[in-house]
Amino acid sequence: MSVETRRRLFHLVKEATIAAYPSLDITPYENEIINKFEEPKEVDFKHNVAFPCHSIAKYLNAQKPPELNFNEFTKEISKNVGSKLTPLVQEHDIVRSVDSTDSYLNFFFKPAFLGLVVPTILDGSFLQPLPKKNENVMIEYSQPNTHKTFHVGHMRNAALGNSLVNIYEYNGYHVDAVNYIGDVGAHIAKCLWYYLYFLKKTTVEEFEQIDFADESAVEAMVEADRPKDMTHVEWLGSLYQSGYDALDITNWTSLAHPGFVSAKILSIDDHPNNPLWKVLIITTDEEAHNKYRIVCGGKGYKLNDIVAYAPVGSRKAGRVVGDHNFKGTISQGLILSEKELDDSKTNKDQIHIFPPTTVLGMDLTEIGRREGIDLDKELKIASEIQKRNTQVKHVLSCMEKNLKNITLLWKVTRKWSIDDFQKIYQWVGCRFDHFFHESDVGDESKQMVQDAYKEGKLIMSEGAIGADLTKYKLNFCVLLTSAGNGLYATKDLALAKRKFEEYKVDRSIYVVDASQSLHFQQVFKTLEVLGFKQASKCYHLAYGLVVLPDGKMSSRKGNIIMFSQLRDQLSQTIYKDYLAKYEGQWDTQEIQTAVQRIAVSTIKYGMLNQDNKKDIVFSMKDWTAKSGNTGPYLMYAYTRTRSIILKVGEVDQSLVDFSLLTAQSEISVMSALGRFPSVVQRAASEYKAQSICSYLYGLAKLFSTMYEEVSVMKAENEALKVTRLNLVDAVGLVLRKGLNILGIQTIERM
Repeated sequence: MSVETRRRLFHLVKEATIAAYPSLDITPYENEIINKFEEPKEVDFKHNVAFPCHSIAKYLNAQKPPELNFNEFTKEISKNVGSKLTPLVQEHDIVRSVDSTDSYLNFFFKPAFLGLVVPTILDGSFLQPLPKKNENVMIEYSQPNTHKTFHVGHMRNAALGNSLVNIYEYNGYHVDAVNYIGDVGAHIAKCLWYYLYFLKKTTVEEFEQIDFADESAVEAMVEADRPKDMTHVEWLGSLYQSGYDALDITNWTSLAHPGFVSAKILSIDDHPNNPLWKVLIITTDEEAHNKYRIVCGGKGYKLNDIVAYAPVGSRKAGRVVGDHNFKGTISQGLILSEKELDDSKTNKDQIHIFPPTTVLGMDLTEIGRREGIDLDKELKIASEIQKRNTQVKHVLSCMEKNLKNITLLWKVTRKWSIDDFQKIYQWVGCRFDHFFHESDVGDESKQMVQDAYKEGKLIMSEGAIGADLTKYKLNFCVLLTSAGNGLYATKDLALAKRKFEEYKVDRSIYVVDASQSLHFQQVFKTLEVLGFKQASKCYHLAYGLVVLPDGKMSSRKGNIIMFSQLRDQLSQTIYKDYLAKYEGQWDTQEIQTAVQRIAVSTIKYGMLNQDNKKDIVFSMKDWTAKSGNTGPYLMYAYTRTRSIILKVGEVDQSLVDFSLLTAQSEISVMSALGRFPSVVQRAASEYKAQSICSYLYGLAKLFSTMYEEVSVMKAENEALKVTRLNLVDAVGLVLRKGLNILGIQTIERM
């Protein structure tokens, strides 16, 4: 709503207020009050504008009857001022009527005024981006990891980021759309380790002995191993998944606690200083040569029971188990409860008891060894897992040292992944102006942290360098480990510095799932500690996961819908449900384009028409529905407007008169059209494409109601026909613009 319209409404309210309360002249408060007029957030359009009477009630407080509270008083003001407004609007040129509801005055505009928006939509001026702002915005989104499968879950990030780029550009910002590819790290080492050690049945050392002429020779070797029914990145993703499975100790044992052993309780005594504790002597061999003292606060055990023992030097929950002084008594390790061995159990005090026939001193991984596993019986589970993890670390170390052949293998498979990502982005219509890679910022990020530490901006704690954020309730943010390794936060700091200094970014938006919320709070606060003023304009757009009806997706577990599967299933469904009937009538290219665009509308709209913070249950059936709040429905609504225009043909535009559109359905549609810019503005301020989805669906429903209630072709006269046709055309253009902002391209028939 324009400032001019607000001022005209203000003068109406001022005149009515003086009539109701002669002692009050609100003229001095005009600049404040004109901003209080509210357009409805939802597309119900029971009114065009509402005015909250509490905005003037505070100036009438002295006249408030003592028996009324403030809310009751504002309702009385609404009623009194509303009664004075009724005669004032009888001859008003833009307001049709006013009513008072509770403490609000609701204004209804005349059709002729509402219709003024239609010509500006038709000539394109209304849908132009808002005036340019002097602010550079960088939106980082998608951020896939190479060597991992791109699946339906990744599409939520892609849809959110792409729509946000368009939303911010419409709002007048200069926008750089960027991607940050995860092209280094342990996940790649697992993928390449599995390829070399299991598929090629070789080692890094043997692989390095091969004399490859160049990168193309390595590519030819790997290409020969790739199943031709899988894309490059999906095959690499399957190798990663297989590598993860080969390192997952739970596949081999129900007791995934290497280093913990079985032990027998030889004696139980009271603790000298705590009545809730007991002092146990346990042994790990039948002859009791090895005895250990344990302080235990658990329950449910007795003499000669066989328990799970975590000896000194083993690791529990990532920490090394050591001797511990319990009020003067040294405990040499600990014995474990049922919950500590199996997190699904709830009793954290009940000590786990093994059958009396259990061999003492046996590693728990062997006690829980599963039947039929793919591991030689002579191989010990704990030793084999340790060996494999050592191999993966060795592969990662060789990559970091840039050994020739492993580097060539990384480059080939990295390029495969990125090339496949580019094809996916092209199909779904995601734009990127720049690509950053994790490998670009590794060294500079460590140097940045070292420099900040020397400047006294960071501190050292237990050998690690980081930011002390405890006073902000964000804990200690580790940036360099005691071993000198950088973390994700380290690289994010270096990348942010590059964004600020090289790309002159004023506002930086990160589209990343909600699990990383603490990470980004720490990164942004650390940027502030380091002196970057742009830190205050860094924003993490957090979103929930995409889950299947049977639960969470995971590349590690392999329970995903790969992008190629998603694309093919969507395309088949869309073709069958919408376009098969046009075979022989439309040319092949038009059908293929329609399939692709409707499929993209399905997945993008389905992802965007959600509360960002909530998880989404992906449903192919629901999202491809012809009716309801879906992408295909909005695509169809647009094509219906085009169909009407084609059927009517050429008309005499000089006959247009919007005062003729008096049906409530027509008035509602015109009201909705005028709100488009404010909806997109709100979407930017709230980082919420869902606002646009709700608006477009509401507009489509209003148009559908109008379509059912009034006819263009059978209008009572030519002027009404032409005017309605203009309104239909405007609806189509707004639907198309809104869908385009969401990243969806329309088609002209369907």
